Amino acid sequence: MKKFYIIVIAFFWVFSANAQNDFYDENNINTIEIFFSQSNWDQLMDNNYALGNGDRLIADNVIVNGIAFDSVGVKYKGNSSYNTSNNKNPLNIKLNYIKNQDYWGYYTLKLSNGDKDPTFVREVLSYFIARHYMQAPKANYTQVYINGNYIGLYGNIESINKKFVEERFYSDDDNTLFKCNPQNLGGGGGNPNCSSGIGSSLEYLGPDSICYEDYYELQSDYGLEDMKNFTYQLDQNPNNIEQHFDVDRGIWFLVLNNLFVNMDSYIGPFCQNYYLFKDDNDRYNPIVWDFNESFGHFSMINTPGPGNPPATTQDLQEMDPFLRDGDATRPLCKIIFADQTYRKMYVAHMKTIIDEFFSNNYYHQKADSLHSTISAAFQSDQNTFYTWNQATQNITTSVTSGGGPGGGTKVGITELMNARTTYLLAQNRFLYPAPNISNINLSTVNPNPYSTIDISAYITSATSALPTAFLGYRNSPAEIFSKVPMIDQGSGVFSATINLGASDVQYYIYAENSGAGIFSPVRAEHEFYTISVTADLVINELMPLNTSTVADQDGEYDDWIELYNNTNSDIQLLGFYLSDNNNNLKWAFPDTFIVANGYLIIWADENGSESGLHTNFKLNGSGEQLTLYDSTYAMVVDELVFGAIPSDMGYARVPNGTGPFVIQDATFSQNNESSVSVSESFENAEFSVYPNPASNIIFLKGNVSTIEKIAVFTIFGQKVLSQYNTNKIYISTLKSGMYFIKINNDQTLKFIKQ
Repeated sequence: MKKFYIIVIAFFWVFSANAQNDFYDENNINTIEIFFSQSNWDQLMDNNYALGNGDRLIADNVIVNGIAFDSVGVKYKGNSSYNTSNNKNPLNIKLNYIKNQDYWGYYTLKLSNGDKDPTFVREVLSYFIARHYMQAPKANYTQVYINGNYIGLYGNIESINKKFVEERFYSDDDNTLFKCNPQNLGGGGGNPNCSSGIGSSLEYLGPDSICYEDYYELQSDYGLEDMKNFTYQLDQNPNNIEQHFDVDRGIWFLVLNNLFVNMDSYIGPFCQNYYLFKDDNDRYNPIVWDFNESFGHFSMINTPGPGNPPATTQDLQEMDPFLRDGDATRPLCKIIFADQTYRKMYVAHMKTIIDEFFSNNYYHQKADSLHSTISAAFQSDQNTFYTWNQATQNITTSVTSGGGPGGGTKVGITELMNARTTYLLAQNRFLYPAPNISNINLSTVNPNPYSTIDISAYITSATSALPTAFLGYRNSPAEIFSKVPMIDQGSGVFSATINLGASDVQYYIYAENSGAGIFSPVRAEHEFYTISVTADLVINELMPLNTSTVADQDGEYDDWIELYNNTNSDIQLLGFYLSDNNNNLKWAFPDTFIVANGYLIIWADENGSESGLHTNFKLNGSGEQLTLYDSTYAMVVDELVFGAIPSDMGYARVPNGTGPFVIQDATFSQNNESSVSVSESFENAEFSVYPNPASNIIFLKGNVSTIEKIAVFTIFGQKVLSQYNTNKIYISTLKSGMYFIKINNDQTLKFIKQ
């Protein structure tokens, strides 16, 4: 019988103010208190905004959820959301403006004032959905007080900065980063030698990098020349777009903006409000930004003017899913829609989001949940731009408000999206049956490093049109997916053979026929399957932020790395190296060994003078690469790329020595499964969860007709997910580790997120 992992540790529902809750958990409302010595602080910040030089007013103290910071830089931000007459303007708070300080790793806090959205849920809801499909900011809410006075409720949106790109893209934080919000929406940047563009459209404007200065706000130390070269390639070599641009992430980017009818975006008339980051593979990655006018608030599909009136509600509901098809002023749209495979991928991605959030009404449930969360804070906000009745009504139906930038009629969220879902699913492209992918099999479950493996799947077309398929795979989250054709072996079986390295392999399958395509898993490339590559000697666990968990021989809480010997023989380590830089074998092992089926701890603290094994490098809590190298045979023994890991949490292989890595309580020199046991049956329980561990989706088994509400909690008691009337739970956005499911506020189950 198939086995499942069940946590057998005792569980206590702990709700502690000291717990390291996520600052951007959408179920939380933060509190930020700002204290200025100047009584005319508002006027001073208006003056700074008018100057446009980025100057900030220094706050004597800023208290974030009870933690105090001094010498903090504060300024107003925004374009149309800012107004000198507003009592509540958008805020940008820089904790490290003068001093090196942060709040749980966050040093820039961006707060939106909700002037465009009666519901005050559009922005947070949009980011919540987007994070299931691409790298996108986290978002929730914050109450702001200045000099003791309640200013109001704000949206709290994670900043796109060096920290963000380093954690999400496993890339050098010095790489090129643009905020695509043009200073000049339609001119030629004042340079007669430059072509005119439409906002941050990615049109080629000429050979002089200065042509791009007014259209792309540089967030890195350099990059205008990169932008010139990138737009030139889009213009001159569109068939080679994958060399310069992450196409799959670009497709998700276009799909989200179109589906959400987010017209204050790349596909809108002004072509703006996104970020563009160049990763270590020299490919640009789009990042969604500024969702405050999503779900139809920004009602201009085309540039306003004679013959282009604002869109009607029906126009928004029935907006073309391929908007800007063939439009030379939107190179991304033109290139992606012109390629039939990309076009099928686009439809597949849009159908996935519709299926997971809109056809089942999950988006409405989430909107209602956010609405309930902010109820008290919203109604106590004397500076809000809308009434609570308008906020409530606009979840479902249109409301009309007075003048100002937020005035006019705003379509209701469900009024828009229920009709839009029906309209899209009736389009021919969405009706064409896609192939079916099932029975994915590996020739070896836990392959050895540097071996080959066959991956097969049963693929049927559902029509007379024969399917084709490819396998996308990579050896690291920082790498590009390589694509190899899957060969038709007959009887619906397709297969591909790949060569393995020393690290775990991530892969997905894409199949298409003449009219439609499909991914497995459906959220690929954002999600993927994992093959655990099992070496004799492996990196088994690490802790990059050890503040209080375990001390070394000198009583210091240092970063640590744990190796494990998967064999029944001792392994001599002389000639082995550990490094956090592939181009530099940083630290050599002394003449030592690791015993058979044993553990070895190495402290990563840059202090080789202490007793024990101490490397000449530290681990980065925001994420980096770690490599174990055997110089005798000039080969990588094991390597991994990891992202941000919370303080005092381990990053460990589960199952021990062979499995993929998960974030969990540290086990330090012992079996990583010490907190779990294996159970072969759930027959005595009303419900069970499977698969377990899982990375993308889990299901509840039992009398599912009785399920009304599901809530998922961290081990600290923090609620991270809520769903209704379903036995299917999407967990891809959760961090790796242990979680608890509460069913109907009654039964509790446990699972591991890989």
